[in-house]
Amino acid sequence: MRTARWIRAHGLLMIIGLAAMATVGVRIVTDPQGDDRSAEFFRSYLLTSILTTTFCWIAAFRGPAAARRPWRWIAIAFTAMLLPQPYSVVMAATHEGKLPLSGILAALTGRLAWAPLVLVGLLMFPMKSLTGRARTRFIADLTTVIGGGFVVSWYFQLGPALQNGRIGPDALIVIGFPVTDLALIFGVCALLMRNGLTSWRGPLPLFLAGLITYLAGDVTYAHLIGNGPMTWTTPLSVTLNGADLIMATAAAMQIMRPGEGTRPKDQEQSKIAYLPYVALLAGYVLLLVAAAREGNLYPWAGLAVGIIVMTGAVVLRQIVAMRENHGLVVRDHLTGLANRLSVAPALEAAVRRHRETGVASAVLVIDLNGFKKINDTLGHEAGDALLVTFAEVLRSAVRGVDVAARVGGDEFVVVLDRPGDADQALAVAQRILDRAAGSPTPIRAAIGVVLTDPETDVVTVRHRADMAMYAAKRAGLGRPELWHPGLESATGAADTFDAEILAATAAGQLRLAYQPIVTLATGEITGVEALVRWEHPERGTLLPDAFIAAAERTGAIDDLGLWVLETATRQTRHWQDEFGRRLYVSVNLSPYQLPSPGLTDAVLGTLAVTGLNPHDLVLELTESALVHESEGAAILEALRRADIRIAVDDFGTGYSSLRYLTRLPIDILKLDRCFVSELNGEPQGSAVAEAVIRLAQALHLDTVAEGIEVPAQATELTLLGYRSGQGYHYARPLSAEALTSVLRVSGGQPDGETVGMPVQDDVVAGLMGDPQA
Repeated sequence: MRTARWIRAHGLLMIIGLAAMATVGVRIVTDPQGDDRSAEFFRSYLLTSILTTTFCWIAAFRGPAAARRPWRWIAIAFTAMLLPQPYSVVMAATHEGKLPLSGILAALTGRLAWAPLVLVGLLMFPMKSLTGRARTRFIADLTTVIGGGFVVSWYFQLGPALQNGRIGPDALIVIGFPVTDLALIFGVCALLMRNGLTSWRGPLPLFLAGLITYLAGDVTYAHLIGNGPMTWTTPLSVTLNGADLIMATAAAMQIMRPGEGTRPKDQEQSKIAYLPYVALLAGYVLLLVAAAREGNLYPWAGLAVGIIVMTGAVVLRQIVAMRENHGLVVRDHLTGLANRLSVAPALEAAVRRHRETGVASAVLVIDLNGFKKINDTLGHEAGDALLVTFAEVLRSAVRGVDVAARVGGDEFVVVLDRPGDADQALAVAQRILDRAAGSPTPIRAAIGVVLTDPETDVVTVRHRADMAMYAAKRAGLGRPELWHPGLESATGAADTFDAEILAATAAGQLRLAYQPIVTLATGEITGVEALVRWEHPERGTLLPDAFIAAAERTGAIDDLGLWVLETATRQTRHWQDEFGRRLYVSVNLSPYQLPSPGLTDAVLGTLAVTGLNPHDLVLELTESALVHESEGAAILEALRRADIRIAVDDFGTGYSSLRYLTRLPIDILKLDRCFVSELNGEPQGSAVAEAVIRLAQALHLDTVAEGIEVPAQATELTLLGYRSGQGYHYARPLSAEALTSVLRVSGGQPDGETVGMPVQDDVVAGLMGDPQA
């Protein structure tokens, strides 16, 4: 069964192989001499012409209309050349290999009709449209190439024929063939220079190779006729028969893959741009050869050498300029990476390699986090410097065979050439993230990864990589995301959620809850922590861990954070006025807000509007936000100078380095609830809590213990030296109205009625969220 399928798939190529053995192979083996050469050539050429014509007609009825049209004209061309050939074969056989005038005219008519029809077919292939300067450049380059072809034809064909002054069928061949050959050169060059080739593989490149081989045989044929009686030598016969077989193979490939070659390439092919220079070189080489054949070095040899040297220098200069211009087109001028124009062919090549070799490549789409804010606040120079730094990270993290490109403001694409498997591709992506985070200016990014699929087109592959990148950005975990089918539905839901969080503040869907912070020794309320809630119209009340990541990703965190700050400080000032007592408020700050140079002005402006004393505001940040101290140290210093206090939230659960405690302006350490829950009266249970209080005392920092649930924990913390704490033992997060009642009724001491301790509610943590104190 497998053998039968292989035969069906390669049957046409097998036929061509048999024809090659019957024509080219036999000619090489037998190498006939004398008049037998002509008779044998016409017989073999008839066979290859029948085969090529048949395959071209089959190709003319396969595939879309854009693919059928050119092959139809090519099939007509080969038919026109085939029709007179049986007569020529008969004439050669009956006249002992010598073709009479009628046979010559028949063959000449078919050959002269063949060339313009092939030209029409070539021009029918889809080509890039040209306008303005591009058209002028194309005409100039095409004229140069045709001029080079004319020089070759003049030297080998036209010149000798006109010099001999012979008029007759042979002279008509000598003159007619070069003219039609120049027309075919025009068609080939027009197709190449106007991006008619979708790739260097496939039917069309192979057909052009056969056509160029045929043109070489034409030059040889006309040159031999112009210099004496025609003899069909074995090399000439093999060249012409071989050209036919190459074009037949191209037609067979078109039959097997009828959809290829139906759309021109948008990007110019740099190798084709050298065609005019090759033609110029050919002309000058023939000029030098002609001067040498004269046998007189003066004056032609010296003049030829001088012209060649001068033109060569000009050509070299043009080539250098052309390569520089090409670099400007395909390279990003800021980072030096490839640009958007280079990504498309790299993706196409990756998908094509997968189809041909069965080995997948990988595509990484990378988006930098917070880049817009850097541009808006620090200026475009700082943004540009960040892009250059990240470009260096990419260069160091990928191989030379991979393509790294900047395709947008802060968007990058990497095409990994056959990395091995998905795990290897993810390892490269993670390496990029790690090196970016460890650069002198720490950079955070989201990376989506997808493997190529032989059944999937380039557009779909890129779309999947985008979906994976957005999934990584939504997760906010600092690791790459590999595409999987489940992302299709998740992306739509996430887009809707992102749009809703962007509108939540303006729609009035946010509210604050306040959890009291008490003095452990007396239970008196000395402060509150403001915790945001989202009253979603369909999902109900959402806690911060359900929406803060989306707010950070979409940029809604700025408006949300300012709303929390203004609402909390205004309410705290109201409590101070109503109860005539000192009370502070603790507000969580997102790490996405910290790098903003406008943060200090925004906070101070809010305090000025609400009337709260700056000393009564505590801004809480997690350890992960503080570890990259260079990003926010100056802002924290400015806030400290304004008498605003800084607290480290969930202390002990983040980075192990304590360097930032001595370098940054920190006032309060908040012991994470996980260490409070370990307190059991034993030394092992209190080891971390005791270490933290000793560290705080050594650095003259205040402390707040979070997550106090039972009286025994409060007692043990007091004995260890902690002065303040919060948790369900004292009160769960309360609305402003409920906390007002507590302050009014109990004089600032929570009673047991506000406690209630469902454990499932006690697992709320995160930025602007319940630390579950």
